[in-house]
Amino acid sequence: MNIRKVCAAVLATVMVASTLAGCGKTEKTNGESTGGKKDVVKIWTFPVEKDYKKNFQAIKEDFESKNKNITIEVEELSWQEGMKKFDTAINAGSPPDLMFVTPSAKYIQTGLAVPVEDYIDKEVLNDYFPSGLEYMKSDNKLYGLPLYMKLHTIGGNKKLLEEAGVDWRKIQKEGWTWDEFKQAAKKGTKKNADGKQQYGFVFHGAGGPSMSAELLDHMLMNNGLVNAVNNKNEYTYTDPKFLETLKFIRSLIDEGVMPKESNQITPQKRMEYLYSEQAMIIGKSMPYYEVTIGDNNAKVKDGKAPAGQKEVEFVLLPEPYNKGQQSVTPGGVDGYSMFKQKSYKGEVSQEEHLKNTAKVLVALTSGKAGASAAVLCLPQVTKSGNDMWKDKYTMKPENKAVVDEMFKNVPAPIQVDPDTAKKASKIKDEVIIPKYSALLSGEVTADAMYKAVQDQAKETFGK
Repeated sequence: MNIRKVCAAVLATVMVASTLAGCGKTEKTNGESTGGKKDVVKIWTFPVEKDYKKNFQAIKEDFESKNKNITIEVEELSWQEGMKKFDTAINAGSPPDLMFVTPSAKYIQTGLAVPVEDYIDKEVLNDYFPSGLEYMKSDNKLYGLPLYMKLHTIGGNKKLLEEAGVDWRKIQKEGWTWDEFKQAAKKGTKKNADGKQQYGFVFHGAGGPSMSAELLDHMLMNNGLVNAVNNKNEYTYTDPKFLETLKFIRSLIDEGVMPKESNQITPQKRMEYLYSEQAMIIGKSMPYYEVTIGDNNAKVKDGKAPAGQKEVEFVLLPEPYNKGQQSVTPGGVDGYSMFKQKSYKGEVSQEEHLKNTAKVLVALTSGKAGASAAVLCLPQVTKSGNDMWKDKYTMKPENKAVVDEMFKNVPAPIQVDPDTAKKASKIKDEVIIPKYSALLSGEVTADAMYKAVQDQAKETFGK
C-alpha cells in the first residue's frame, strides 16, 4: 500500500450502484438453492463519515439487487452509546451479524465471534492488504475485515499557534517531547480576544467508556507502554511508567494547560472549544478534521454557525512523547467483525446464514466501499479500493506530509493470549476508566490510582 496516497477531502459524489465484483466469489447460495427463503443479515454501524449513510445505502441496494434472497437490515448507533448497546447484546447472546468494531478477546471468548476465513475464499481475501488484516485478528484468527486504516493524533489552530510563537512546522517535522509540548501549550493558555479563557490543550474526558480514557491510552503509548499486554503476555500497566504518565496528565490540569472540568468534556464540547478559539491544541484529531473543520468554516462564513464560532485553519501535529521514549501514533484499522447468535432463528440454516453474512462483509469493506477511506483522508485497505480511489484524494501539503510521517510510527498489532487480554480489558473497564475520570476531576491522586491498578493486577494475574 502506498501510504503517500493518503489524505483529504473527497467529492461528495462517491457511490455508484455496483460493489466489488470479487464479493461475488464468496457466493455459495442464491434464491433457488434456499428454496426462495429470505435471509436477513443484521448490521450495526456508526456515522463513520459524513456521506456514510448514502454510501452504505448504495452498497446495500446493489448487493440486494444481485442477491435476491438476502436482505440487509442496518441500524446506526451513536458513538456515545453504541458500544454499550453492543456489549449488552453480545452478553445476552444476541449480537448483530456484523458490528462496526475490531476484534476483542472479551467478545471472542463469548464463543459468538466468527472466524471469517471459514466463509470467504482466499482469492477474495488476497484483495486486502496484509497489514490491514493483521489488525482484525486475535490469536492469529481473522474475525472481520477492515474498512480503512486509521490514525489518531492531536492538532491545532494555526492562528493561535503562531500567536503563541509555536513553530508548528518544526514540530510536524521533528516531533516534540512532553516537556516541549507543555511549554508550548502554556504559551497558548490565556484570555482570548473575546475575554474568554483559552487553553493550550483540550482533550475529551467524557463521551462513553470507549472514549473517556483515550488521552491516557495515547500518553501511555508515548511513554513506552504501547499495549496493556505485551508480546510476552505480560500485563504492562504495573510499570512505574504508568504512574509517571498519570502525573504528567494531572500536571496539565494543575498548571492550567487543560480545563479543570476535563472529565466532563465530550468530543462535541472539545470541538466547541476549538471553534470558539478557547483551545489552541485539541485531541484526538485525525486527518478527516481537515474536512469537518472545513465544513464548519463554511457555516461560519454563511452565518449559519453558532454565535462565537470562528473560522479555523487546522494543522495536524504529532503527539508528544516522554523523553527517552519513541514517538508512537495511535492507529490501526476500523472495520466490521462477524458474529453469530446463541439461538439462531432465521429462515435458512445457520451455516447458509453465515455464508451470506460473509458476502455482505466483503461488500461493505472492499472496492467501492473504499469511498469512506477517501472521505476520511485515510489509506485504502484493498488493492481494488486503492486503484479506484487513489486519484480522488486532496489535502493541504503540510497536513499530508505529517500524516505520511505519522503512519510510519503506528505500532504493528501483536497477537496475545485471549484470556490475558480479556483480563486486562476487565481491569480497564472496572478500575482504570472510573479512576481516570476521578483523577481528572481531582478526586483521586495519581498515586492512589496507580495503587488501585497494581492491586487489581495482582488479584487478577497473581503477581
